[in-house]
Amino acid sequence: MEHDLGFDLTEALEREDISRADLKALRNPPIEGVPASITDKQLACFLDACDKNIDETRKVLKIYYDARRNGPELFSNRDPLSAPIQQCLQNQDYFPLPTTPSGYSVVFHRLKNSRASNYHFDEAIKTYFMTIDSCLYTQGPRPGIIFLFDMKNVGLMHLTRINMSSVRKFFNYLQDGLPAKLKAIHVMNVVSFFDKILYIIKPFIHAEILNMLYLHSSSANMDKFYEEWIPKSGLPSDLGGDLKSIDELHQDHLKEFEKLRPYFLAEERQRNQESPVIEESTERMMKSLSID
Repeated sequence: MEHDLGFDLTEALEREDISRADLKALRNPPIEGVPASITDKQLACFLDACDKNIDETRKVLKIYYDARRNGPELFSNRDPLSAPIQQCLQNQDYFPLPTTPSGYSVVFHRLKNSRASNYHFDEAIKTYFMTIDSCLYTQGPRPGIIFLFDMKNVGLMHLTRINMSSVRKFFNYLQDGLPAKLKAIHVMNVVSFFDKILYIIKPFIHAEILNMLYLHSSSANMDKFYEEWIPKSGLPSDLGGDLKSIDELHQDHLKEFEKLRPYFLAEERQRNQESPVIEESTERMMKSLSID
């Protein structure tokens, strides 16, 4: 790929105890649907997420690329400067936080305002997945990843914006194809109607993921959370942390996010590079049929 992930591969392999021999083993035999141009940095993220199990990593790689090809509404046209993604970035907050003392990556998301008309579900998921990718780009493979959601501006009308097909694809990707090891999902300022949200998403969630779901009300005592998961030093000031405000962190991330435009475009070209071959084969087959 002409624009690889940005982290230091040698440092990441040493930190996560990943073998270069295992990276090589993942390439042979080739995995159907996985680009031959996949880089060692990309493979390292998958291998680490699968606890260095070669067979499991090969399965996850297949699921990852199948999910991206079969979900164009979530994984295509990922230009950070495009109007739909810019609209999301103007109306929602997305950014990675510093790694935790346990070495976990953390990805934060919140609605910037409460206007449901500003919330476009598929584009929001697309932008969220891009934020996860931006985290992997800079932080590389880690012992785990935490998703941190703030429901402060979520209202009942937002539920009318949900696309059930995309909900299914969202959880399929997060649970089975993510090149990172999910450790926890923390929901802050949980709304009173969260039971309705859970009713919608529960059919698509594995039991083990439900066990990773932690709900925190606006009045909750967060001392245990700070101690066991994310310390104040790694949280926005809005959530009782020592970092900048959510708005400031989002603005800081925007500058870096837009710089990743060459990577996002290159990654999409990489996984679609086999399409012309498929189209050519199909055209040849149709000509053969017409001759017959």
